[in-house]
Amino acid sequence: MRLLTRAAGCLLLLEGGCHAFVLRQGGTKRFRQGNTTCGLSPSINFGADDGPNGCSDHRPTRRDVIVASMAGLTAEAAWRRAVETAALALDGGGSGDPLLPKGTVEQLESGRAVVVPNWISLRECEELRSDIKQCFEGGHFSNFILSRNPNQADKAANDRWIMNSYSKSTKKDGPFADPTVGNFAVRQNFKARMASVKAYLSRELQDRPTLSADIVGSHEMEYLRYGAGALLQRHTDEHHVELQRPNGSRLPKKPNATRRSVTWMVYVNDDWNGETDGGHLRLHERAKAAAARVGSRGQDLQIGWLKATSTDGEQPVFLDPLNEGPPNENCVVYVVDDSTGAKRRLSSKPFANAALYLGGGDNLARKLMVEDPEDAKRFHLVDAPKSAVSSFLPPAGDAGEDGGERIRDIEPKAGTLVMFDSVCVPHEVMLTKKERYGIQGWFHEELGYQV
Repeated sequence: MRLLTRAAGCLLLLEGGCHAFVLRQGGTKRFRQGNTTCGLSPSINFGADDGPNGCSDHRPTRRDVIVASMAGLTAEAAWRRAVETAALALDGGGSGDPLLPKGTVEQLESGRAVVVPNWISLRECEELRSDIKQCFEGGHFSNFILSRNPNQADKAANDRWIMNSYSKSTKKDGPFADPTVGNFAVRQNFKARMASVKAYLSRELQDRPTLSADIVGSHEMEYLRYGAGALLQRHTDEHHVELQRPNGSRLPKKPNATRRSVTWMVYVNDDWNGETDGGHLRLHERAKAAAARVGSRGQDLQIGWLKATSTDGEQPVFLDPLNEGPPNENCVVYVVDDSTGAKRRLSSKPFANAALYLGGGDNLARKLMVEDPEDAKRFHLVDAPKSAVSSFLPPAGDAGEDGGERIRDIEPKAGTLVMFDSVCVPHEVMLTKKERYGIQGWFHEELGYQV
C-alpha cells in the first residue's frame, strides 16, 4: 500500500492492482477495483494514461488517481481537488506519457496557438461524441448568444449550445457534473486529463503561478454543439478589467476574483471535411511571434501590440491603470524587455481612462495613448472597442487593421486539442455546415487589483 496525498481532509491510498485504490474522506471509505491485481512500485510511478483495457503496465494511471480524488464532490470542488492532485503528482515526479508536446510553453508565451492533432484517442472521441449527442437530445444543453453578435436574430447563426459543468453566476453545478446525466464516467475521465494539463502549465508558464491555486469559483468547462448554419463572430475571451467597466481596476472585487488565462478546446467530430463541412476555428495571430511574453505582467493585462519592424521585434503592450494623476486620468501603456525586465512607458503622462472605450480603431488609440510618433506607427489594439463609428471603417482584411496579423484556420477534427492565451488571440468560428461537437474551457488565475 502506498500513500499518495493528503489534502483538504482527503486521504488517498494506492493499493495493489491496476485500478485499485481507496479514498477516505470524512470517515467514509470508497473503493474501486479493477479486474487485474499486481504489486506497486515502492515509488510513486504512474502508468501511461491509455493502454489495453486501460491498464498497459499494471499501475494506476494519473487519470485513475485524479478521478478518484474527485469522488463525491461538487463540480467546482472536484475540479479544484483534481488540479491539486495533479500538481502533487507532478511534484512527486510521476511518469507516464507526456500530455503536451515539446515547445508548448514557448508557443503559448509567444502568442501562438498550440494545435495537437490526435491528442485523445478515437475511442475516447467516440465516447465523448456519443455522450454529447445523448445529452443534447435529452435537453441538457442551453443556447448561448453573445451580446456583441450582430446577428442576434439569425436563428441558424446562433444555433450554438453548451452543457456546462459549473455556473459562476449562479454558483450551481451544471449537467456536465451530474452523475445521473449521460456518461458521467467519460466526462470525469476527461476532466482529470485537463486538470493535469492545468497543473503542468501552472508549473511551466512564467508569471502564472496561481493557475493551480485552490481558488473558489475558478472552474469553466462545457460541452459544445453547433448546428448547421452556426458561426461565431471575432472576439477575445478575456479583457483587462479596466476595459470591462469604467474605473474597474479600483472598484471593489468579489472575493477570490479570477480571470481567464488559457483557452482550450478539444474536438470530437467524426469524418470532418473542412472543404465541405466548414466550421473552422479561425485564429487571428500576429504574423510575427512575440519577442516578449504575452498575456499579462502581474495584474496588468495586455491590450495591444507594437508591430515588428526590420530592427524591433513584435512587442506586447500592457495596461497599468493605477498611476497617479487627476481623477479618471490614470492609465499608462508599456512594453517590457524580457531579457532585463525593464519597463518602457509609451507616454510620459497618464492618459484619460475614457480613451479605452472610444471607437475609431488604431488611429484614434495611437493619438490618445502613445506619445512617440515611431511607437504610434506600430501601435495596434488587440480588440478595438466597437461603436457607431466602427461600421464606417474599411474592412481590416486577413492582415488586420495594422497589417500585422495572419489568419490560421483549424479544422475541428476528432481528437484535436487547441490552446492559446485568452487575452491576446482574437478568434472566430466560421460557418459550419453540419453538426459540430467539442469540449471547451478556460484555465483561470487570480485577477489582482484587490484595492
